Amino acid sequence: MKRTLYLSLILVWFVMAVWALVVAGLSTPDHVQAANPIQVTPPVSNAITLQVQTSTDDTSVRVVTKENLYDWAYLRIGTSETPYINGFRFQNVTIPAGSRIVEARLRLYKGEWHTQYPIQLTIQAEASANAQTFSNEYPLASERARTAARVAWTISQPPPNLSWFESPDITSVVQEVVDQPGWQAGNALVILLASTEENEADHYLDALSYDFRPEFAPQLEIIYVSSTPVPTSTPTVTPTPTITPTPEPGRLAIEQAKPLACNTRVADDTRQWGDNVQVYTGCRPVWAETGPEAVFRLELPFDNTDVLINVYPQHTDEDLDIFLLTSAYPVDCLQGADASLWEPGLDAGVYYVAVDGYDGAADAFTLTASCQVNFENSLYLPVIRRND
Repeated sequence: MKRTLYLSLILVWFVMAVWALVVAGLSTPDHVQAANPIQVTPPVSNAITLQVQTSTDDTSVRVVTKENLYDWAYLRIGTSETPYINGFRFQNVTIPAGSRIVEARLRLYKGEWHTQYPIQLTIQAEASANAQTFSNEYPLASERARTAARVAWTISQPPPNLSWFESPDITSVVQEVVDQPGWQAGNALVILLASTEENEADHYLDALSYDFRPEFAPQLEIIYVSSTPVPTSTPTVTPTPTITPTPEPGRLAIEQAKPLACNTRVADDTRQWGDNVQVYTGCRPVWAETGPEAVFRLELPFDNTDVLINVYPQHTDEDLDIFLLTSAYPVDCLQGADASLWEPGLDAGVYYVAVDGYDGAADAFTLTASCQVNFENSLYLPVIRRND
């Protein structure tokens, strides 16, 4: 009887011990920290901007006569007397094989010559994992294998002269190239732009090429996601405080200047700005500009540019004036005007436009900037030949 009771007690103790272990396993004491899990960082989007790097990497080909015009100062887009196919080669494309293209756009810099609209175009790429340049020892842009992917592009209205304009999204076109067997980061990619059969004669515009000036050569902007995520531990990020520059009294707040492009208009309100400059000593030393001033940054890409700037206040009784400066300091003011400022023959560079209020005036306004380049060389003369 005692032995049976003893065995029963042992069995009860054993069951209780097992139950305690099970309960302990279901809960984690406060002083025990669980191991940090390894997280897989999702793929990160990357953005790159490519630009034509040599004279033979952009071209216009007359389809009928098969003339390869890679050394022209401009790129004829569309159809003049003959349709054109344009080729743009971008070197060292740093997109790994297997990447997914999120967005891609071709960017061109508009020259000053165009004819009629609309201009009907088709965008494709060369179906090659590493495309060659357009010098005469290689096939013409018009004779190269093309991707099945294509994007229609209709230019219905003339883009502003001397400014960048961009194509529709050509993700599918670039994706087909990156998916080519043999593609790897660092290879070259060619975009082909062809006039369609719907175009009539003299439906074209001219974009600037590498041979005009390298900084205005065609560009290709791509956003992509690499297909190989990298496992990483969760990092601890220490936020960096944002420092907002405080405008210095007596000078324009050029750190806060908004962009102003040639042949565009912008709307703003001086009441949203501070009053840092009261007298523009370099051009209008007797005008009391005691109202707040809005500041804009105007970049001129060419020498010998005539600039016309107009300001239109929302209320005609508010006296807003315009000032053109080469720096933030009033002593560097080139010209000041009541409502319309004209300054001919400016050199290429960065200028600042201030819209200031005379005698404390402040108001909403519209600002327009018009630019006209006076070319002194013959680079652009072929544009007006009627037999092109």
